[in-house]
Amino acid sequence: MTLPKEKIWIDARHEKLQPGRREEITYFIPYLSSTAVWEAVYYSLAALVWEIQVPVPGQDLIKVIYDPERITPSFIDYLLEQKGIEFQRLHK
Repeated sequence: MTLPKEKIWIDARHEKLQPGRREEITYFIPYLSSTAVWEAVYYSLAALVWEIQVPVPGQDLIKVIYDPERITPSFIDYLLEQKGIEFQRLHK
């Protein structure tokens, strides 16, 4: 094995990250009250977001609170689509 001829230094001192920043997005998900749909939503998103809230029980709405440095709304959409969950994004 040969050693590399150049070293690469990554300088992130001037990055303007804001750790701990939280944003929220609301989704309408039909049949959310059914156990199968709720579990699919939970297992799709729980590891990547801060919170999943049900603002008004019985209205098939969820509010997802997330860190925009870690995950984006389009990736949340992608995860829900992968599980075959019908949804409509209401707020960004």
